[in-house]
Amino acid sequence: MTHSIMPGHHRPAHEGPGPVARGTHLRTGEPTRWTWAVPVTGGIVLGLFAIFLAGNNGYTTGAAVVIGVVAGLIAMAAGYALLHERNTMIAEVRAAAFGALFGGSMGFLHALSGGTVLRSAGIGVLTALGMGVASYYVFYWHEHRADM
Repeated sequence: MTHSIMPGHHRPAHEGPGPVARGTHLRTGEPTRWTWAVPVTGGIVLGLFAIFLAGNNGYTTGAAVVIGVVAGLIAMAAGYALLHERNTMIAEVRAAAFGALFGGSMGFLHALSGGTVLRSAGIGVLTALGMGVASYYVFYWHEHRADM
């Protein structure tokens, strides 16, 4: 494969790290079903698991339910905001945001299971880095697959 600046090869070059090529129009209006279904499902799963972990580690039933509901609602809101605004972010920022949401959730769940603050923070940072790298790979590949 030759480089795009070689004579006779006039393919349109990629314009930079933006999420969408210049001139492309994104769909606006009604959000898709996945924009709300994925965060709601993730928030419910996170909330139920938080209730389970809190209940098994000394919290009363009422406190465990409150912790789980609040954690689930926060995760839902953050996930919805992230998915709703994903078209306005470049791939690096999107990957960092997905990594932060996932790593924060995993660190919080580890803390509920009885882990120390330092260990929970370490697990949160490591899972955030893993999710960030994986997300960046997927986003970058998806944006540049037409160039291949």
